[in-house]
Amino acid sequence: MAKSDATSRKEPGSGRKRAISVHDDSPVKLARNASNNDQKALVAMAAGRCEFPGCNKFLFEHPLTKDRGNYGENAHIVAFKEGATRGKDGARPADINSIENLMLLCQPCHKMIDDNPERYPRDFLVAGKEAHERRIRALTELGPELRTNVLVLKSRIGERVVEVGLQEVVDALRPRYPASSAFKVIDLTQLGDETGNGYYPMAERLILQHVGAMYAAQDVFGDVKHLSVVGLAPMPLLVVLGAALSNTVQTDFFQCHRDRDDRWTWHADGPPVSYVTRTVRRGTDAGKVAVTLSLSGAIDAAQLPGAIDAGVTVYDLTLDGAAPNPGFLRTRADLDGFRAAYRTLLAQVTSDNPGVSEVHVFPAVPAPAAIALGFDLLPKVHPALIVHDFDKRVGGFMERIRVNRNE
Repeated sequence: MAKSDATSRKEPGSGRKRAISVHDDSPVKLARNASNNDQKALVAMAAGRCEFPGCNKFLFEHPLTKDRGNYGENAHIVAFKEGATRGKDGARPADINSIENLMLLCQPCHKMIDDNPERYPRDFLVAGKEAHERRIRALTELGPELRTNVLVLKSRIGERVVEVGLQEVVDALRPRYPASSAFKVIDLTQLGDETGNGYYPMAERLILQHVGAMYAAQDVFGDVKHLSVVGLAPMPLLVVLGAALSNTVQTDFFQCHRDRDDRWTWHADGPPVSYVTRTVRRGTDAGKVAVTLSLSGAIDAAQLPGAIDAGVTVYDLTLDGAAPNPGFLRTRADLDGFRAAYRTLLAQVTSDNPGVSEVHVFPAVPAPAAIALGFDLLPKVHPALIVHDFDKRVGGFMERIRVNRNE
């Protein structure tokens, strides 16, 4: 049995002292007469973290030195004494020291809620405790089948490099979680931007080399048969990345949402997005086909190169019942809907134009949709894609790269 020592403390506002039993093996500072088992259970339920909403500080290491120690405090939600903070806040629990009436807090949060009882009443604290403990339980119930490997592609877009934060990606993966703390990163930033001579051939080689090496390394996937892909790069390179990925491994793509702090997390819901494909023009030359993807923005036919003349059949895939806009892709279902519409379009192109070997593609789409353009190509079934990108310097589209999963 663990040794216990008795110490004395003076009750606030009185001359009396009360004895507190302090066990050497206690995981937290004892809260009056709460049982040692309840305190251990509270630490487990809180995962050793402060339960104040938004804090989540880990309480068993010093925040600066990282030395191990107990920096947590047990706090009564309804006060131990009726006259103390929240002491008369609603009906008192039958057992004031029950685990349901205790929160694990850091010292600053404990002091803050006691100093500001009007701002942090009982209902607020109960809701925060319950939400924290539900989240911890949900996270710790995640099994190994929810592990995923993470691939990040980053490059300069114009003069900017948009960094992808580790934690924001981890948050976006839920309920999955990274199989390794080391993400696979394809970094093209050292190549400069897309205006440089030879940029696209060099970038394509790097992407193909990195992705090929990733699948060749047996220890990359092992028993983790899932891949999560985050990409920020010029549109043609995202298509190259998608075509390089293997569809033998379950793969998810993620969108950067500019309207929220957790940028890479899909919205949980929203108005559904639907898509429609129209035949803009039937060309006079059999086998010459172009596709415009007017989703993030409208594509003006006047911006297309002169080679896309009256001989070329042109299809347009766009939003049904809404104007093209950058923020349309909000949920996973929106992306799934696009991929289904795109695959239907590919089937229509091959059916309408027997023997077509290549299709000129003019995309105005979000990053995950661009990756899907390459990923959803079927080898030996679909034509190659000649991907164009809008170049502000010339005010129109320029041919950038040829993507073919058969090669």
